Amino acid sequence: MRIQMELARILIRELNPAQLIELREVGVDPAHARSFPIVIGISEAIAIDRRLSGAEIGRPMTHDLLANTIEQLGASLDSIAITHIVDGTFYATLNLTDHTGQQLEIDARPSDAIALGIAGDVPIFVDESVIEHATMPPMDGFEDPNGFE
Repeated sequence: MRIQMELARILIRELNPAQLIELREVGVDPAHARSFPIVIGISEAIAIDRRLSGAEIGRPMTHDLLANTIEQLGASLDSIAITHIVDGTFYATLNLTDHTGQQLEIDARPSDAIALGIAGDVPIFVDESVIEHATMPPMDGFEDPNGFE
């Protein structure tokens, strides 16, 4: 079973190579919503932040290039799914429909999938088994010994 989640927040520490995003369950009272963090790279964090803010740049970045390619091929990005976790590494798919209506699942890192989908408000789904494995208490006031605040 897959549960819809949303990007709840992104924590960027420019001097730290590892950044953090938090996904939180949609449609649940925030006090009871399950959430979990995913550690991502600085490039992906900046791409997600840029796409969230709608900042324009002169030339397409990698995620823009892929979004443009999908569109030019007549396909659509329907959803993102975080499908499993192995040894602390999350795995995801881009769920597309091509110009013929065929459904495609493309392997992706969650950070790249979210960076690609965030500008188009593409829904994020997470397998229940991932949520059960990765969920932690709400991150309000979150402090981490690795320097995330």
